Amino acid sequence: MTVCDLGCGPGFFSLEMAQLVSASGKVIAVDMQEVMLDRIMKKVAGTKLEQRIVLHQCEDKNVGVTEKVDFVLAFYMIHEVPDQETLFNELISILKPNGLIFIIEPKFHVSKQSFNQMIAKLEAIGLKIIERPKVFFSRAIVLKYIDN
Repeated sequence: MTVCDLGCGPGFFSLEMAQLVSASGKVIAVDMQEVMLDRIMKKVAGTKLEQRIVLHQCEDKNVGVTEKVDFVLAFYMIHEVPDQETLFNELISILKPNGLIFIIEPKFHVSKQSFNQMIAKLEAIGLKIIERPKVFFSRAIVLKYIDN
């Protein structure tokens, strides 16, 4: 599997997902801040995970990942993006058919109404809701990209 940890920060989820993907799998750890990517590199240097994690520094206006992925994790970061529609369209462009996006947003920053508006944008570009998992103090959704 190839997965994308969007807004990976210091790599909390990147490291765990790198344990889960097979030796031939990879995690693309994406963040705007070089310091966060440096932290991940220091954590994995000299370990088997070093070969499974690819660091990618995105820009202000685009993610810039071009490799096709099976899964995108966006934990507590979508609400930070000013142009969500552009982001969502970019994510669709890198998802493999039947690829999944797992979005988790903090209840203390994202109202139910805002979260529902975000979901409507995602559905409008062709993603289908497959699950609404319960995540402590969060709003969460898993969506699937079905390429017609």
